[in-house]
Amino acid sequence: MNWLTEYFAQRTSPLNLALWAHPPLALGPDGPIARPAYHLSHTGVQLVYVPALVVKQGDRQYELPAHYDAVEPVKTFAFGAAPDEYVSQFFTDVSIYPPSRFNSDFLIRINDTLAFTPIFSAEGSPGFAGSSIDSKETATSPSQLKLPWTFQGYISI
Repeated sequence: MNWLTEYFAQRTSPLNLALWAHPPLALGPDGPIARPAYHLSHTGVQLVYVPALVVKQGDRQYELPAHYDAVEPVKTFAFGAAPDEYVSQFFTDVSIYPPSRFNSDFLIRINDTLAFTPIFSAEGSPGFAGSSIDSKETATSPSQLKLPWTFQGYISI
């Protein structure tokens, strides 16, 4: 079950989003190295519903879709760090968009560089997972494969 369908239909506000981000593996001298994961605070971040907006530019008119945006400053924590110790700001902006003419499915956008479609648990829980390639990351050579970030999280009211 995709809980976002129901939340957008009812314009439920606020939502709480808990999210973990696992960076791509790094290549070390002895093989791949798992880098520390980032996460939002354990209570999550509050997202508020922002209604659709019509923007006019000259004689053109654009409808920006409704979405959920983080209300408070988003703090990033690193896996293994003390619960009240936040680290270099990985999460700066988090938004959720419904299907629209711009995207065919729900989209969770992070920092304007990562976006993924959440895949919800089959048993009906509000937990989800997804993956994304960083749009600003550049490969060191054209033949080098860019590895994805992986995300896990849950949404609650």
